[in-house]
Amino acid sequence: MIGRLWYPQLDIYDAVRRMAGLLLLWDSASLPSQERLYVADFYLANPPLLHKTHMTNDVRRQFNSLEIPHPEKEFVSYPSAPILFQKMAEVQRHAYQTLIGKGLIDLSGLERGIVQPSQPGLALFAEKFAPLLSAEEKRIGDFIANSFTRGGEEIDSLRRNTGLRRVGT
Repeated sequence: MIGRLWYPQLDIYDAVRRMAGLLLLWDSASLPSQERLYVADFYLANPPLLHKTHMTNDVRRQFNSLEIPHPEKEFVSYPSAPILFQKMAEVQRHAYQTLIGKGLIDLSGLERGIVQPSQPGLALFAEKFAPLLSAEEKRIGDFIANSFTRGGEEIDSLRRNTGLRRVGT
């Protein structure tokens, strides 16, 4: 029997699931930009890599309470975060375009630079995508969306804290 490892980071369908889940969890008062959503999705797919980011003491305490194992203690060995982030770029772009193309993202929000579900998207995300997130993914996703990525209103702060930057998002 031939076995293959599945990498959720490189699966468009899983990226759609993760992004939809994150958009459901995001506090409506601080909706993400496209790049902030990509960074959040990256860390939801690779939570052990959060250990290698910069956080304020308060955010670090919240993160430590999640008890996410260090990357060195995982079965999968991770490349550097910037390399993996760039490797995920095409997958995330396709997933994002799929959400837009299906009318699940509000176009007027995109014109203002924020990503938010459309009314049909919100209903579909709640009905079909929310049950697909495990309890652990919900806890981690909530932390990422509402604590970790909120470090500063400017994307530059998130870029500095993570070392991640996507040119041409």
